[in-house]
Amino acid sequence: MELFAHRGYSSHYPENTLLAFKKALHADFDGIELDVRLSKDGVPVVIHDATIHRTSNGGKQFVHNLTLAQLKQYDFGSWLDQDFTGEKIPTLEEVLQLLQHENVTLNIELKNGPIIPKQLERKVLDLVYQYNMEDKVLYSSFDHQSLYRLYQLDQTIKAGFIFHINLINPLQYIDQMNMQAYSIHPNYFYVTEDMIKEAHKRDMKINVYTVDDMDWAKRLQKLGINGLITNKIIKDNFK
Repeated sequence: MELFAHRGYSSHYPENTLLAFKKALHADFDGIELDVRLSKDGVPVVIHDATIHRTSNGGKQFVHNLTLAQLKQYDFGSWLDQDFTGEKIPTLEEVLQLLQHENVTLNIELKNGPIIPKQLERKVLDLVYQYNMEDKVLYSSFDHQSLYRLYQLDQTIKAGFIFHINLINPLQYIDQMNMQAYSIHPNYFYVTEDMIKEAHKRDMKINVYTVDDMDWAKRLQKLGINGLITNKIIKDNFK
C-alpha cells in the first residue's frame, strides 16, 4: 500500500507549500498529492481552496481574480504557525522542478469552481511534458468532465476519479465512460471489499482519502487498497 502525503506533509507544515512537499520527501512518502488552479493570468498554482483567505493573509479573494505576482505577495505559512512566516504559494512548475528527479508519484488534483477555466488541463499537461514526468504523474478530480478533457488531450494519462458521495454501482458508472480509468479515489468510509474487488477486476487501483486514523488505515490495508491519502500517517506508523 502506497502512502500519499495529502497536500504535502500537511499535519506538520503549511499545506500545498514547497516546505510541505520537501518534508514529505524527507518523511519517505511514496507519493505527494496536491491541488492546482489557474491564476488570473493563466498560471497553474498550487492551492486547494477557491479563495486565499484560509491559508494566507490575503483576505477573501478568489484565486482566479489574482495574477501570479499578486498571489506571491501574500504569506501562505503563518496561518498555521508563525514559524512558517514567509512561505509563498508555489506554482506547479516550481513543484515539478522540486520533484523532477525524486522517486515519488505526484497526484495532481485538478480544481474547478466557482469558474471552469478552459485552459487548466492543457497548461497542466504541458508542464508535465516539459519536465518529462508523464510516468510519475497521476491526475485526479471531483470534476470528471475535467478528467475527460484531459484524456481527450492525451489518452495515455493516469486518470483517478474522486468520489465524495456513496454512489450506487460506481464501477458501472466508470464502465460507461468513453475513457480508461487508472484509479478511483473514494472517501474512506464508503470503501467496501466488493468495491475493491470490482476495481481490481477492471485493473483499476483504489486510492482512498483522507485517512489519519491508524485503525482505519490498517483496516483498509487488510481489505487490499492500493493507496492511502493521509495528512500524517507515515511508514514508521506501520512498524
